[in-house]
Amino acid sequence: MPNPWHMGRRAVASLFSLLLLAVAFSGCIAGGDGDSSSATDEDLIGEGFEGLDYVECMLHEELERCWNVFVPKTVNLSEDVPLIIDIHGNTLTMENQRDLSEFDEIAEENGVIAVWPQGFDNSWNSGYCCSTASQLQLNDTGLIMEIVNKVVANHSVDENRIYLTGWSNGCSLSQKLANEHSDRFAAMACMSYYLLDDPGPDYSPIPVMEIHGLLDQIILYSNDAIHLPNLEAQEHGAIQNLLQWADMNGCQGSLPDSNKPTTFYSVQSFTNCQNDTVVTLVTLYAADHNPYEESYDIFTGNQGTVDTNGIAWDFVSQYSKQIEPEE
Repeated sequence: MPNPWHMGRRAVASLFSLLLLAVAFSGCIAGGDGDSSSATDEDLIGEGFEGLDYVECMLHEELERCWNVFVPKTVNLSEDVPLIIDIHGNTLTMENQRDLSEFDEIAEENGVIAVWPQGFDNSWNSGYCCSTASQLQLNDTGLIMEIVNKVVANHSVDENRIYLTGWSNGCSLSQKLANEHSDRFAAMACMSYYLLDDPGPDYSPIPVMEIHGLLDQIILYSNDAIHLPNLEAQEHGAIQNLLQWADMNGCQGSLPDSNKPTTFYSVQSFTNCQNDTVVTLVTLYAADHNPYEESYDIFTGNQGTVDTNGIAWDFVSQYSKQIEPEE
């Protein structure tokens, strides 16, 4: 079992920065009553903006829940910018995920806001599988939606370009969020897990990508029976997940109409789908459960052979949606 508190050199540096910012922006860390007063973009325009990097907390269903917000100095405070939610896997922390996925670098390069939520007991309730949060039936989709609303309230977010990503347990939660709140998210691209729920009654097709290592020893490429040896788990594999989303998105054809093989991975897609959406599976030929470039604990990364977080960002960042204004 990986050590959930293991952190690489970049994460330690990030935490040091967070401590400094916690002093500078003392209102950014909420008190026990769940109230918070984060610095907003309006407060910072014209002050030689150097970026924000802070942790905010609140009470959600009687539990203190926290998340890390990163507003890079490259963000244009005079306009609305995209928001990416990056969700950690089971046993990891929000710091681990940031260190591993390096979405802070993507945020810096592209001038977008990134958020890393923290799961209860380092876990998420994304369905039947394998976590404390699931056993307690925590409302983690409700938590993420509240976090999104708070970030939108405090920063200049383009609400037509809110994206989801994550790893493992965080990937299945990303898909659960896309399924249940397709009205809020423009696109999703995540790593190494599947949608563990039936299609939601209010789901409207959005672009979806799942990236999966063919050698995954934790969440098998073929099915998820390693965690729950029953017929339900047998139905959840990378190909089955691709076909389920294709069905949910009303894609034409029983097989992907696009197949793009490369040296280290292949990209299979349904491209003729409702709402001009695409459903994609990226198969990494030589990757195990960790698809990222960097290694984490016992999970070896791909050693720079595939820029998986770049693939995910390039996919989601193509898409925008028009959200109807509230009356």
